[in-house]
Amino acid sequence: MDDLRPLLAFAAVLEHGSMHAAAQALGMTPSAVSQHISRLEKLHGIKLLHRSTRRLAPTDAGSALAAHCRRLLATVQDARLTLANLKTDIAGDVRLAVPTGMADAPALQQALRRIRHEHPALRPSLYLDEALADLRDGSIDIALRGGAHALDAPDLVARHLADWHWRICAAPAHLHDAPPITHPADLAAHTWIYREWPRGELRRGTEHHPLDIGGGLYCNRLAAVRPLCMAGLGLALLADGEVAAALADGSLHAVLPDWTLPPLAIYAVTPHRVQTGRIAAVLRILRESFAPVPVSPGGIRGCSPPP
Repeated sequence: MDDLRPLLAFAAVLEHGSMHAAAQALGMTPSAVSQHISRLEKLHGIKLLHRSTRRLAPTDAGSALAAHCRRLLATVQDARLTLANLKTDIAGDVRLAVPTGMADAPALQQALRRIRHEHPALRPSLYLDEALADLRDGSIDIALRGGAHALDAPDLVARHLADWHWRICAAPAHLHDAPPITHPADLAAHTWIYREWPRGELRRGTEHHPLDIGGGLYCNRLAAVRPLCMAGLGLALLADGEVAAALADGSLHAVLPDWTLPPLAIYAVTPHRVQTGRIAAVLRILRESFAPVPVSPGGIRGCSPPP
């Protein structure tokens, strides 16, 4: 094990960016971390780090060794988590980072109810934000993310939960006063509410048509788009997993429901492959709660404004 400590210290320095941060992660002093790396360099006659007052950077030799040391560190962390799973009850804190707009999603609400009912010793905490949570600093256990960016970092693990379908939504008040919508070409005549400019290609069978919007109301907060849409201020592109209740009770109607856009993939992202018992339990409940269920056509309207 003593032979591994210098390699683990080197991996921790690369991961955390400084001797001090690596020492905190490893439960050592900064001096001990520095000595381990110096011993490794002296033993093999190579220089692994460029040291300066501002930063540490790997040399060419250090870069060649880095991937192996990172895998070693990950293996040790996984081994420790596996041991923890063998002796730890399903209890304690679980920190979930969730996009703000997902707070109203029935799937998330069902998962939270199940966690409370099935594992009362768990203490889930929600961190709602529209920015991607940083999973590397250990402050978040699970992040719910949508889209391809969930898969960007190779050291994170993304578990697919569901595919949500985009709906072009409008409140009854907007549809009553605005021009009828019978074809994607009609969408440009309507006011839109958006945080990011809606893009994509609408498809119906072999037909396809670019999503083309006219003027709009920009919102810097995604969570504001849905309530403004429900107030009748315009059309909005919303994921059905977040607006299922509004579609079911008629607060919103889906416009052109027979035209589809590429779905939004929803993932549960974690920083390590081996999870503690409490994290594994929450991941299981999330996976089951977000599993697709048959969708009735109720609440999906399209072509003409309601009477």
